Amino acid sequence: MQPVNILMRRFLSACTGLLLLMLPGLQANAAEEIEIPLSDGSDAFVTRYAAEGNDLIVWFPSEFGISPRQGPIAEALAARGIETWVPDLHATWFLAVGRYSLTKIDPAFLKEILQAARERSRKRVYLMAPGRTAATGLSAIRQWQLEGLPEGALGGAILLHPKLYAHTPQGGEAAEFVPVASATNVPVYLIQPRNSAYYWRSKQIRNKLEEGGAAVYLHVLEDVGDGFYARPDYSEEEGRMTRRLPEILRRAVMLLSQTTEVPLVAARMQEQSGNISPGENGVTSAALLKPYRGDRETPPLSLETLDGERIELEDYLGQVLVLNFWATWCPPCVEEIPSLERLRKLRHDRGLEVLSVDVGEDPGEVRAFLEDKPVNYPVALDPEAVAFRAWNTYAFPTTFILDRKQRIRYAVFGAFAWDAQEVLDAVDRLLGEQTEN
Repeated sequence: MQPVNILMRRFLSACTGLLLLMLPGLQANAAEEIEIPLSDGSDAFVTRYAAEGNDLIVWFPSEFGISPRQGPIAEALAARGIETWVPDLHATWFLAVGRYSLTKIDPAFLKEILQAARERSRKRVYLMAPGRTAATGLSAIRQWQLEGLPEGALGGAILLHPKLYAHTPQGGEAAEFVPVASATNVPVYLIQPRNSAYYWRSKQIRNKLEEGGAAVYLHVLEDVGDGFYARPDYSEEEGRMTRRLPEILRRAVMLLSQTTEVPLVAARMQEQSGNISPGENGVTSAALLKPYRGDRETPPLSLETLDGERIELEDYLGQVLVLNFWATWCPPCVEEIPSLERLRKLRHDRGLEVLSVDVGEDPGEVRAFLEDKPVNYPVALDPEAVAFRAWNTYAFPTTFILDRKQRIRYAVFGAFAWDAQEVLDAVDRLLGEQTEN
C-alpha cells in the first residue's frame, strides 16, 4: 500500500484541471510524476512540468506542503517555456506538514535534486523556495558550489518572502541571520509581499544577502500577503496576483539569466555568534510571556491616533502600558483584539492602558476595519513603520508591556489570550509596583 501522503499528493495533482477553471489565464501543460534517488536511500517524489525551453525552476515547498493552487502556476510556467519541478519533501521523508517541519532536512538532499534536474534536462537550473525553506535552499546551492558546480548549470535563486533569521526575534531583540544569508554569492530575485511584517525588513534582508557578493533584485508585490499563491484563504487581489505570478517568474528568470555569471566558488561562511535554532514553535500561550531580553532603554514613541490626537510615550507615565503592534491583514492580530479589550476592562481602573499601533496602513482602512470591533483603547498609526523599526520589531503581532516607570518588562510576538490568568498575574505584579521603586 502506498503512503497516505503520496496518495494525497496524486489526488491534489488530479485536481489541477478544476483549479485551472478557477484561475483563468493559467493554461494547462502535461505533468508527470518522477522519482529521484537520493544518497540516503530515499526517493524524492517530484512533479515535473516539461517545457521546450532552456531554463528549469526547481520549486521547493514551504513547511506547510504543496498547495493544489501551485500546480496551475507550474503549468503556466511550462507553457511559457520554463520547465518546472515541484519536489514533495514531506512525502519523500514522511513528514507531517507544519511550522519548522522542513528545517532539519539536510541541504545535501536538496542539492542532489538540483543536480538531478541539471543532469536529466541539461538545462540551466533556478532554485525557487519560500519562507523558511529559502535558507535550506541557499545552503544547498552553496554545497553544490563547494563540491563542484558545473559552468552554466545554475542560473540563480528566486526567493519568495524568505525567512532568513536564525529565529523570529522577540520584541526588542536584535535579529540574527542564518550564516548562509551572508555566504550567498549567486544572483537572487527576492519577491516580498507588502502585507507582511517582513516587508519592513526586506531591505535589511537584501543587504545581508549582498554581504556575500550576491546581486539581489527586490520585487515588492502590493496588496498581497506571504503565501498568497498557496493559501486556501486568499483575497480577490491575491487571486489576481496569483494569475500574474507565472509572468513575474518568467521575467525573474530572464533577468537572472542576464546577470553576471554565477560564481562556481562558494562565498566565505562567517562564524555565527550564537546557536542556531529553528525558532519558536509558534504556540501562543501565556507561558511565553517571559521577561524582556532586549536593551532596557525604552525607545521613543510619538504617533497620531485615528482621532487625530498626537500621543507621546510620556503620556502614559505612571501607568502599566500594553503596547501592541499589529495590522488589519494579520489574522492572529485580529484574533487577539477581543482579549486585549477584556484585559483593559479588567485592569484599567487599577492603572493599565492598552495602546494599539497599526503599521503601514491607511487611516480610512483601519477605521473601517474597526467599526464592528470591540475596541475602546486608543489606536495609533505608524504608516511608514518608523516606530515598528525603532522598537526593534520583526513580526505581527508583537506586544510590549511597560511598567509604571516605562521600562520594558515583557515583550513577545504572537497572539495571546490577554485575559488569561497567567497574564493577569504578571500584569498585577507590575500594577502593584510603586513608581518610586
